Amino acid sequence: MFEILTITAIAASAFIGTNLDNLVLLVALHTRYHDHPTIVSAGYVTSMVLIGGICLLVGELGELIPLTYLGLLGIIPITVGCLALLRLFGNTKATESADSSFTQSTPGAIFTTLLITQLSNSSDTIITFSVLLAESTDISDLEITLVFLAMVAGFAWLARYMVNHQRLSHVLKHYGRFVTPFILILVGVYILSNTATDLLPGS
Repeated sequence: MFEILTITAIAASAFIGTNLDNLVLLVALHTRYHDHPTIVSAGYVTSMVLIGGICLLVGELGELIPLTYLGLLGIIPITVGCLALLRLFGNTKATESADSSFTQSTPGAIFTTLLITQLSNSSDTIITFSVLLAESTDISDLEITLVFLAMVAGFAWLARYMVNHQRLSHVLKHYGRFVTPFILILVGVYILSNTATDLLPGS
C-alpha cells in the first residue's frame, strides 16, 4: 500500500510540476473563448491524451536500457528543473503562446488552437513522464497512467472553475512557476534513488 501511495504522489507531483504553465494557458484560452468552454476543454483533454500516448511509447523504448542504468534517467528531470530555475530570471510567460495562436473563433479553429498550444508547451511533461514510465514496472506504468488521466480531468475542471475566480488565476500565474523547478528536481531525485517502482513485480 505504501508503494502505491508513493507512486501516486510522485506521478501527481510530476504532473503538477510540469503542467502549472499549461493550466495558466488553459485558463487564458477559456477566457478568450468563453463562448465555447466545451470545445476548449475537449481540445485540452485530447492534446493531453496524445501526450500521454507519446510518453507511453517513449517509456516503452526506454525500457530497452539496461536496468543498471535506468536510474540515471533521473538526471533528465533534474536538468529540466535546473533550467526552469534559470528561466525564472527571464520574462517569458506561459500565456504568450496563446497570443500567437489562431484568432478565429470557429469550433475547429479553437480545437486546433488548444492542440497546438498544449502540445508545443508540454515538452517537460513528455520528458518527465517518459522517464518515469521507462524506470517503472508494468504494474506501476498502469498506475502512473491512471494518475495522469485523473490529473488531466482535474486540471480541465479546475481551469473552468478558475475562470470565474480571477484571484486564483492571478496567484497561479505569478507564483506557480516558482514551484515547478523544485518539483521536477524532486522527481529526478526519486528516480535516481532506489525507488518503490523498481521493487514492484510486473515486468
